[in-house]
Amino acid sequence: MNTRKLAILLAATSLSACSLAPGPYLDNDRLDQTTIPQRTAERYVVRPIDVAYFRQERAAYKPAVCALTCLTPQARKQYEYHLGIGDQLTIIVWDHPELTGTGFSSPVSLPPLPSVGQSAGAGGVSSAGEGGTTGPSSNGASGSGNGGAEGGLTVRVAGNGTIFFPRVGRLHVTGKTVQQIQETLTRSLARTIRNPQIDVRVSGFNSQTVQVTGNLRNPTLESITDSPLTVLDAINRAGGAQPDADLQNVGVTRNGKRYTIDVAALLETGDTQQNVLLQDADIIDVPDRSNSRVFVLGEVVKPTSLPMNRGRLTLADAMTGAGSLDPKTGDPRYVYVIRGADKTLNPDVYRLDMTQVDALMLMTKFELQPKDVVYVQVASGARFNRALEQISPTLETLFFTRQLTR
Repeated sequence: MNTRKLAILLAATSLSACSLAPGPYLDNDRLDQTTIPQRTAERYVVRPIDVAYFRQERAAYKPAVCALTCLTPQARKQYEYHLGIGDQLTIIVWDHPELTGTGFSSPVSLPPLPSVGQSAGAGGVSSAGEGGTTGPSSNGASGSGNGGAEGGLTVRVAGNGTIFFPRVGRLHVTGKTVQQIQETLTRSLARTIRNPQIDVRVSGFNSQTVQVTGNLRNPTLESITDSPLTVLDAINRAGGAQPDADLQNVGVTRNGKRYTIDVAALLETGDTQQNVLLQDADIIDVPDRSNSRVFVLGEVVKPTSLPMNRGRLTLADAMTGAGSLDPKTGDPRYVYVIRGADKTLNPDVYRLDMTQVDALMLMTKFELQPKDVVYVQVASGARFNRALEQISPTLETLFFTRQLTR
């Protein structure tokens, strides 16, 4: 009789062993969970990943639209540089060295004003203070006394947006193109010079810059010049992207708003709708791939998170990176892709049936997006076996207790 009582006591102790077992345990006696609202679980439509899905996606495909102004052949033809404060101009009046050649005397000679991110243009230019004139540029021949002098006069745009030129005076030049300035000088000098021939060019680009930062080899400050500067040009001038850079989500911040540019598509498919034409004060940031990951969970050999390769990762890549589904516990009929973590709380759900003959081909065509979750469902037999594993210790305890009571 004492043996039977002892066996019953041991069985009761084993059944309540969860309260004494080691390991993580949170005492919820002090947690008030009565305020959690009881909500009806929402139901989501599951789209099968089959041939019909790809046909529908192809029919609904729309070409990418450039979020900002992009460099097209037409935009390249129409591009013109507009002067700003701090820019330097070199002006040549042919056959009149007294204006721009050695015949013109400058009261002050200072070192040339450096350009941001590049040289000041033709060599040997000197500045005479803000908005002032300088001595002749060394890009032409010096005056020879025969009227054929071809030296240039270098001037800098002052803080009030003007330049000074002999016989003309102050001219407002900010926001104007080189051609417009040339036409204005020609009309003004025509009053004192017969048929003046004037050449105007920008010898120092200092007024307009863009900041190129992020996961690059040489983050830098780039000048906007008379050649169009695009987001791809800016990245290349910064030494190119690092190996772990996320070129699919390059940001262009303009007027306080960030626009996402897919440079990877530009490099891989030549999508010109991603080659944004940059403007003054733009900020280009190249992030790393920490936010461009997909998660593979459920019944796979090695649950993991995988970075996207240059913005691309297929469902087949994700399954291979996780060691494929677990043949002992995974159900190949239910491979889910849950999408929408960055958009809304209502995810899009897709399902692939790997028992179908075309499933392996479809896996290589299904493109994943950043933060997609790939989940492989557990097989029904595996769930039953796991349930047995949970109750097996209890059954064994009852069995041995039964043996002790005999």
